Amino acid sequence: MARARQLIQVTAILLATWFFLSSSAPAVLARRPPPQAAAPGTLCIPRERDALLAFKARLTDPSNLLSSWRGEDDCCRWSGVECSNQTGHVVKLQISNGYDTYMFGSDIGGEISSSLLTLRHLKQLDLSSCNFGGRPIPEFIGGLRSLTHLDLSNSYFGGRIPPHLGNLSNLISLDLTSTYKQTDFQGVASSLDLAWLSNLQKLQYLYMWHVDLHGAVDWTHAVNMLPSLVTLELHSCGLQNTMAPPLHSNLTSLESISLDSNSFDSSFGAKNLFWDLPNVRYFSMSSCGITGPIPAAAGNLTSVQSLSLDHNTFNGAVPSTFKKLNKLQVLELWDNSISGNVEDLLHILPADELQGLYLQNNNLTGSIPAQINQFSSLSTVLLSNNKMSGEIPVGMRELKKLKDLSLDSNNLNGTLTQDHFTNLTSLKFLWLSGNSITMLVNNTWNTPFQLTAAGFRSCILGPHFPAWIMQPTLLVLGISNTSIHDSIPGQFWISIIPKNLAYLDLSGNKLSGVLPSDIEAPALEVLNLFKNSFSGTIPCSLFELQQLELLDISENQLNGTLPNFPGAPRSSNLTMLNLNTNNLSGEFPSYLQRCKELKFLDLAYNNFSGSIPTWIRSKLPYLAFLRLRSNMFSGGIPVELTRMKGIKYLDIASNNISGNMPLLLGNLIAMAHTPDEQGGFFKTVTFQPRGDYKWTSGFTDSLLVVTKGQQLEYTTGIAYMVNIDLSCNSLTGQIPQEIGKLVALKSLNLSWNHLSGIIPQTIGELRAVESFDLSHNELSGEIPTSLADLTSLARLNLSYNNLTGAIPSRNQLRALDDQASIYIDNPNLCGSPVSRNCPGTETTPRAPEDQHEGMSDVLSLYLGIGTGFGVDALVILTSASPKMKPGFDPTKGGRPEFYYEDGAYPEQVDWIGQRNQIDATKAAGVKHIVLVGSMGGTNPNHPLNSLGNGNILIWKRKSEQYLADSGVPYTIIRPGGLQDKDGGVSELIVGKDDELLQTDTKAIPRADVAEVCVQALQYEEVKFKAFDLASKPEGVGTPTKDFKALFSQVTARF
Repeated sequence: MARARQLIQVTAILLATWFFLSSSAPAVLARRPPPQAAAPGTLCIPRERDALLAFKARLTDPSNLLSSWRGEDDCCRWSGVECSNQTGHVVKLQISNGYDTYMFGSDIGGEISSSLLTLRHLKQLDLSSCNFGGRPIPEFIGGLRSLTHLDLSNSYFGGRIPPHLGNLSNLISLDLTSTYKQTDFQGVASSLDLAWLSNLQKLQYLYMWHVDLHGAVDWTHAVNMLPSLVTLELHSCGLQNTMAPPLHSNLTSLESISLDSNSFDSSFGAKNLFWDLPNVRYFSMSSCGITGPIPAAAGNLTSVQSLSLDHNTFNGAVPSTFKKLNKLQVLELWDNSISGNVEDLLHILPADELQGLYLQNNNLTGSIPAQINQFSSLSTVLLSNNKMSGEIPVGMRELKKLKDLSLDSNNLNGTLTQDHFTNLTSLKFLWLSGNSITMLVNNTWNTPFQLTAAGFRSCILGPHFPAWIMQPTLLVLGISNTSIHDSIPGQFWISIIPKNLAYLDLSGNKLSGVLPSDIEAPALEVLNLFKNSFSGTIPCSLFELQQLELLDISENQLNGTLPNFPGAPRSSNLTMLNLNTNNLSGEFPSYLQRCKELKFLDLAYNNFSGSIPTWIRSKLPYLAFLRLRSNMFSGGIPVELTRMKGIKYLDIASNNISGNMPLLLGNLIAMAHTPDEQGGFFKTVTFQPRGDYKWTSGFTDSLLVVTKGQQLEYTTGIAYMVNIDLSCNSLTGQIPQEIGKLVALKSLNLSWNHLSGIIPQTIGELRAVESFDLSHNELSGEIPTSLADLTSLARLNLSYNNLTGAIPSRNQLRALDDQASIYIDNPNLCGSPVSRNCPGTETTPRAPEDQHEGMSDVLSLYLGIGTGFGVDALVILTSASPKMKPGFDPTKGGRPEFYYEDGAYPEQVDWIGQRNQIDATKAAGVKHIVLVGSMGGTNPNHPLNSLGNGNILIWKRKSEQYLADSGVPYTIIRPGGLQDKDGGVSELIVGKDDELLQTDTKAIPRADVAEVCVQALQYEEVKFKAFDLASKPEGVGTPTKDFKALFSQVTARF
């Protein structure tokens, strides 16, 4: 039974997640025949009983598993002992826990007594699943000459395998499998020479998983001396292929061979390995690092039914010799670099026999041929992550046994109709994500299949919500970015949603309406609703889902506060919560005190206010990612925050944080260690829900991160991003020396504060930092020479400080782009690249530069307000402006790409800059502010937001909301598309909530916008009002002259 259980584990490790979880397992698997046990018979031989008692005496057995072994009792009736009916001799001894130590640990241990040598008739010895604490296998076991079956697997034996085992010439089955695979093979059994195997001429079954054989370079020759061998399993043994195999193979009886996870990554490629094995039915050489083409000799495996060469680096086309594999049922070549046309590959495979085709993660091209319908036995087809194109043939419907179809992440196109699925009654798994496929089916289609898991990301399922996909058997469903422009039916969340659904992704659509007040999804672990148009408040029902671990409802139009959710569990399972880019308000949510397991929290781009709570450390002890940027938090940074040992990403930029710079930043010890895939944060952003039948990330499609002077887009790579951003606040004090301890930092931004003092020399310890910004502070002193030690640095900004002395000129600093801008407005700096020479140097002076060139209108206007002029009103017309990336050729088709220049990003111009103007004018007693925004702000998916990943309309809307909440009399004007035409010749029209975008009148001359701004300053009717603005085409209607009448139509306050 222990071996049967081990085979289950072997299958789980050996085969891909798809293979393990789909119902189309290989038709042929190596199975070890159970030992032939003798039935209990006469009373046992006294000397053998004494030997067994002596054996027991040296064992440890705290659970009394051998409690039946007592004194004068008949030892043939003892647990684990079997005797011959004819002679009474002990012929079988099985001392094991009946389960694998790999899973459950063990009780029986101690030492093995040589008294076993008394059992001269012993044929079967099973000491598996015990715990012998790393002791070597006793040499005397080689004296049990009658043994036919020896099982020492998973019992924590270590040291050298005694060659004395070669004396067991009657052995039929030998299992020396070690419990754990360790890359350094610490604590596992080993053998530098397998020559002792040559004496085991009767051996049929050899299992040596995880045994250290890296020194046995002649292993192929040793194994070749076993003519009776039927099954060979040398998984994860450190084997090498540096020695040529024997010229002639003696392994004529071999039916199953598994050499997975060895070190066949030498320059010999696939050479020096067994290929000439015509009787083998099961062949596995996965995860061995083999490079080069699949050898033509693989075609000599003419009896093979299951062939696994996955997770190597094989390249080129599959050799034509595969056409000789006419018994092949399962082919696993996934995770290689196999190329060639998929139609050519299918042409050489046996259409009648093939059941499982595992070719995902390769470089296959071409289209799926119509002849796919001839593969009538196929139950699993995995072709995801290739380069296939064309349409899916309707002949796919003839694969009546098909259970698992994965075609995601290719270049497939065309339309799928109900006809494609007519006969697919067995289909359980359907993955079409990442293609340009349109599902043209009836919305109430009664499918012939019942799916367990499905993914349609980036296909077209809309515009209506696809009711047909909601099947009661679903555990996993991903329909993100599928062009659904609809609301979700109310009954969906109560009666339609599958009760066992664990993963649901509806993100990136245009779903609207309010979120439900009741959700009956007790098994839901991941819910992604981001990048939609949901509105209203966040209902308690979302936080009452007891199994929920990841919730992402960012980039919607949600508002209101987060209550304490009294109906939610006292202790939440949430590990990730993303609420960014909504209109949420109130204080830092107190509900989060129940979320002890939380590792990822993003509240950015909302209207939260109040202070950062001091309970954040005690209530959120595992938090690794905290983003609060662009809210209205105030007060100081609590010292408790700097004591959070798991924080790797800290962003509280663009708030109203004040007080001294924290001196204890060095306590953020997670930032002193490079992130790896073992950390809790990585496991959160690559989360796989329980019950998922395909590796599915629970993380959002992307996350916009401000670093290197621009907003960059990250996916699961955020797990490796170590970041501190405290910019655009009102922090004072000095940069602490301890910051040099955070050696894993990749981005550090302390700009736009009031920091003073010197830049500490310890900054040179941050060797991993790529982006470093201290601009717009009050720092003084010299630039530390250690700054030149930052060899990873890609962007540096020290502008607008009071730094003095010579600019360091070595190493990385010289390679940075835009040298002059790094040091702008530090008048006492000298040396290249600034124009001022250092004392004692004789360098030809450079022509003076306009150090304020490129300064945004925001900053210019902000400085103008502060010069002392009396101001009664302010018109804000500033806007970020994207630039087209060079190299675009319209004659070649495609779309141009855009970017924003450093310092001119929408967040900086349309949010931070406008907020600063509003704050300054409010402090100056300004009586009226007119802000010009833009139509389109109600739609977070508006195309303008995608330009340069700038989200420009979102930032404009946020600034508008800030003005409306400021208490200053305001008028917000949202014009449509701006035209370079004469003004005053068209009839102007006003609207609200982007209603004009649904009409033909959605543009306006710039001159008319300017006129409306001036007129708005004169009429009380438009104070505390907001409106959309457009004009009718010239010649249609009457040119607007009566602005009071126009403004009287405005009713909306926002």
